[in-house]
Formats: sequence, structure tokens, C-alpha cells
Amino acid sequence: MMGDLRWAMLVMWLTACFSLQVHADTTDFEADIGGYVVGGVDHYGAFHDEDGVDSTTNTVLRKFRLGLELAYGKHWSFELDGDYQYDGDEQVLEFDDVWLRYDGFGWGGVQVGRMKEPFGFERTSGYSSLMTNERSLATSAFAPGRSEGVMVNRAGKKATWALGVFRESGDSQAPRAVTGRVTFAPLHTEHQTIHLGLAGSWRDMRGERFQIRDHGEVYSADNVIRSPRFDADDLALLGGEFAWSRDSVTVTSEAMTQRVRQVGGDEWQFTGGYAQLGYLLTGEHRGYSRGEFDRIDPLSHLGAVELVARWSGVDLRQRDVGAEASIAMLGINYYWRKSVLLRVNYLIPTISGNALMANPDGDAVTVRAQLRF
Repeated sequence: MMGDLRWAMLVMWLTACFSLQVHADTTDFEADIGGYVVGGVDHYGAFHDEDGVDSTTNTVLRKFRLGLELAYGKHWSFELDGDYQYDGDEQVLEFDDVWLRYDGFGWGGVQVGRMKEPFGFERTSGYSSLMTNERSLATSAFAPGRSEGVMVNRAGKKATWALGVFRESGDSQAPRAVTGRVTFAPLHTEHQTIHLGLAGSWRDMRGERFQIRDHGEVYSADNVIRSPRFDADDLALLGGEFAWSRDSVTVTSEAMTQRVRQVGGDEWQFTGGYAQLGYLLTGEHRGYSRGEFDRIDPLSHLGAVELVARWSGVDLRQRDVGAEASIAMLGINYYWRKSVLLRVNYLIPTISGNALMANPDGDAVTVRAQLRF
């Protein structure tokens, strides 16, 4: 029943999108429809399979996203994004961003609805703008995603700030959060940028069962990297960001630490981080604005080629419970115009502490093709 209702809502939404696009002919009202589709293949070994299967290959529809953006006058805007994902075992259809925004204040704007919480350089960047097929292990494990709430923020070319109050879902008993982020680019020229950022989040867990479970940068894999499990009272999360780009080189890195207080008073501390390097062999430069890097626009009609390397790790082990894991990744990206992207990633994982199988081993390869429209 719920599946049929979601499909019906999606059809009505698309009908409204096209109707608005056709009738958006006034100077005060603007409407825009866009999206992207990302599909590919995941191949992985025993490390990423909770049953220890030596070789698994999955075809995935990683994302099929349609978005409607509306603007009225200079100050009002609205966004509605629908997202469909399929990995061979599970289908997910949901609304991602659904928010209304007013920018008429001199100090910034107010945004209400469902949106990304303002935490982390990699998390706040759009999926289609990433240099890799998946966000890093550290970002996936720690950084909060989309929640319902109210946020105030301001985004300039060199500095941004954001602060919001959120609830993780529509459930009245869902965890609550206060999350904020500030970024600053002390150096920002046509060919070089330095980015610094700091983010924090305090979350009232309301006695909910807590455990970090992660698939290790392979979308269709099992959640084989895990922390201890317990009922949590609250948690505090802190993250630092550094990014640098010069000509064809791009460096990004983040460090995160999380303190979780268990019901009853015991505290647990988990940490993680990543460092990533990208080099465009064909001479392009990744632009920067409003706290994030832009997508690549190839200089040649033949396209652009980029090499990427990343190390990411998490320490989810304390009191001899949980796992320590890291993933080294090598990748190559091919950009054809701004709308077509092909990415291939090779991942080398390691784990210690508590693992789901006796001999976790096996590298992984993920391939993605992306089309924006």
C-alpha cells in the first residue's frame, strides 16, 4: 500500500512539475526541472560480505533523481527532489530535499522543511559533484544526512555559516539535533583556493539504540564495519575541514570525533577521517564558490580525465568491542562535457578488532556512469 502511494505521489509530482514549467512565463516567477541518473556495477570480495562470500557482483541503479526548483521574486525559493535507488536486493523511493526558503533578511536566510544538516565538506556536497563513487568511510559513518527542521544560514563566495534545529524523521520520538557549520576561504583566486571549515552537532538520542554500521564505500555491500551497540542518551560530534586547489590539483581532508553517552552514564569515543587527492591530466581547474567545489567543465570536446587517490579510516573500537577499519582507494574519472561522467574506483580495505568473518579479505571495484539533464 505504501509503495503504491509513493508511486502515485511521484506521478502527481512530475505532472505538477511539467505544468509549472509550461506556465512559468512571468518575470517574477521561475521554475526549473533537472536531475541525473547514475548506474553501474559493484564487484567485491569476502570483506564486504557478511557471510564471507569470496566474489559478488551487483548491478546497481545508484541514483535516479528529479528535482523541481521554484523562485518567486528575489527572496522566495522552493525545492522538491525525488530519488529512486536499486541495488538488486532493495528498492528505495523517497523525497530527498523538500524545503521552503526566504532570503529577505540582510543577515541571511531561513529555510524550513527536509534538508541536509550543515555538517562536513563531503556530506554537504552533492552526489553528482563527488570525485569518487561513494563518500569516504569516515563521512558515511559519522556525518548526519537529511533531517526535518529549521535552518538559518548565509553563503558568500568566501565564507559561509549555517545553524539549524532538526529532527531525524517524522516520528515524534525520533532523535533531535542542533547542528552548525562555518567555512572560510582565506585564499581564493582564479587558480588557487584554500578552504577551512568547522562543524558540530549535538543530538538528543532519547534512549534510541545506537550502532554505527557501514558498507565500506561499496553501495550494494553489507554493513560489515560496526561499532559497539547500546542505548544512547546523547552524542556530540565535531568535524574539521581542509581543502586546497591549485591549477589541476585538488586536495580535500576531514577529521571527525564523536562522543556518545550511553543510558546509565558510560561514555564512548569514536574517531575517523580521510585525505583525498585529485589531479586533472587534461589541465582543467576545479572552481570554488560558497564553501564547495564546482563540477568539472572540460576544456576540450574530447573530455577531461582525472586521477584520484584517497585514504579513509575509522576507529570504532573501545573496551575491546567494535572495529577499526580503513580503505585505500584509487580511481579514474572521465568527464565528457558537464553532463556525462564515468568513474572507476578500486578499493583496498582492512579491518581489525571485531569482524563479521574469521578472515575478512578481498578488494573491490565499483564502476559508475552518470548523466545529468
